[in-house]
Amino acid sequence: MRKNEDRIAMTRRFANAPPNVEIDKRKARFEELNEFVQSRGGWTTNIPGSIEVTVEALPDSTLPDDLRARGYDLAEIGTGERILAHAITERFTRRVDGELEPLTAESTRPIAETRTHAGICRVRQYGFEMP
Repeated sequence: MRKNEDRIAMTRRFANAPPNVEIDKRKARFEELNEFVQSRGGWTTNIPGSIEVTVEALPDSTLPDDLRARGYDLAEIGTGERILAHAITERFTRRVDGELEPLTAESTRPIAETRTHAGICRVRQYGFEMP
């Protein structure tokens, strides 16, 4: 019973503590950054308000250059993988009998159907500190 009372007292102490203005500002900057990164097809992998930030982007993404243009000092720190809903794209043409046939690189036939599937994609990871 005593443990539960201690937890309640601790929760009240933190709930009633005055807000930390610096942390709130950092969280707001992080939220702006996260929206910017997501709007360009990337991902942030830190909790809001983190000083050190890790961003992931597809290899052909312009996100790293966009972030550098905004004044962030990015360093590539590695690679990773993500499962994306539309990572695999299949294109089909129709044969004379109406059946679908996978489109080949040499084909000049019109695309009759496009299907997408989930798949694993490589991403590049970048790290930097929030200003």
